[in-house]
Amino acid sequence: MKSTLLKTIMASSLICVLTACSSDDSSGSDSGYVQLYNGSYNSPYTRLFVDDTERSGTNFGDVSTRHNYSSGEYELSFEYIDANDSYITINEDTINIKNDYTQLVVMNGDFAEPTFTELSIPTSADEDDFNLGFFNIVGEDNLYDVYIATDDGLFDTAELISTSPYLTVPELSTLEEGYYTLYVTLSGSTDVIFASPTVYFNDEASYVAMIRPSYATEEDGITLDVVTASNSVTQLNHQDAEGQLRFINTIDDYPQTQFKITRGTTTNNTEVVASDQYSNYINMSPNSYSIAMLDEAGDKIVDNFLLTLEREQSAVGVFYKDKEYGPRMMTLEENLTPSSYSHAVTVVNLIDSYAGQNIDEVDVYFTLNGETVEDTSNVIDGIDQYDQEEQVVDNEIYTTYVVFEDNGQQIVLLQQSDMDFTKEGNYILIIEHDDAADSGFKMTLERTVTEQS
Repeated sequence: MKSTLLKTIMASSLICVLTACSSDDSSGSDSGYVQLYNGSYNSPYTRLFVDDTERSGTNFGDVSTRHNYSSGEYELSFEYIDANDSYITINEDTINIKNDYTQLVVMNGDFAEPTFTELSIPTSADEDDFNLGFFNIVGEDNLYDVYIATDDGLFDTAELISTSPYLTVPELSTLEEGYYTLYVTLSGSTDVIFASPTVYFNDEASYVAMIRPSYATEEDGITLDVVTASNSVTQLNHQDAEGQLRFINTIDDYPQTQFKITRGTTTNNTEVVASDQYSNYINMSPNSYSIAMLDEAGDKIVDNFLLTLEREQSAVGVFYKDKEYGPRMMTLEENLTPSSYSHAVTVVNLIDSYAGQNIDEVDVYFTLNGETVEDTSNVIDGIDQYDQEEQVVDNEIYTTYVVFEDNGQQIVLLQQSDMDFTKEGNYILIIEHDDAADSGFKMTLERTVTEQS
């Protein structure tokens, strides 16, 4: 799981701390480390093997566990598991682990033909100092200048620290530990395209910041993934970036609705949309907002639901009817990464009764042709009513079952064949009541993907 490792201080800017944590293996004398960073935007979970032994793996924008080995030569392979539970080898290589260094293998590009680059990073720096380098995996036509600012953290006082061509092994700069702000421009330009929060860099540590596409709400935006001597990545988002919001009404009592977003005296309204249809996105600054649902004439149906939007976050407000409390709103965070080999499916369960019985939870199964619900590994085992859970499925077409267990008997509330998860991106699946359907229930599937893809 990706860790932000950010300590927020209530000040004029966000302050975050990057810590150098120990790995899962203790370092002995004359030894070093190996680690995988996954920068392949459309990749599945990718596994690292060392001398035919599976060690750990990572999703896009994250790192595997850092593994310690005695200095020497080792065989590496990088693999993923396909829909048939078979290990597929992506690449094989030989590395030389060196004393007091981490061999950081960076995978990037299209997963159909990824590029692998080995970076040799010292595991530590001198007392009171830290090492910092930048590695550009955005694209061949992208050349960046990176500036670093101390004290006031302003770009006007920042100094050029690095020029970063695509896939060029970085030269590490040695700096005094402390608070810094990072700025990125296109090479030769003084127009800032990325500004980090204020970051505290610890002494005796080495850091490599991966410059990668953000695949979020900013057009052609970039993100810095900071890799440290640890088992996690600190993701730094652009401090001037906006987020985006959209909404969906699942309450059939209101066939046409619109949505109002309020902060202070400022309001924004969406267009009028039919029930079970998503509104268009509205770009908003990162803040907390009051959300209302209105009918098509603009009269209030429900008001004052809180929604908090972060930088580069894409969020959707789902309005639904709680059988005890009436209209409610659930907030979902949309994953916009253009995944191709596997997809994150956020399942929203709005089913609360069947044949007069209360339903506290349901099971959701994604099955391939010829696969039973007992066989599949793609299952959400117990999703509560009015709740959401995520399941990662392979790039396949599934028959999806929603099952309720009643006194040991499994009852199929809903099934849908030919549910297609073969397009780039990720998905939201809403399961709910539908009086017009023979089963009394329905599913609504929505794909989420960045416009950068």
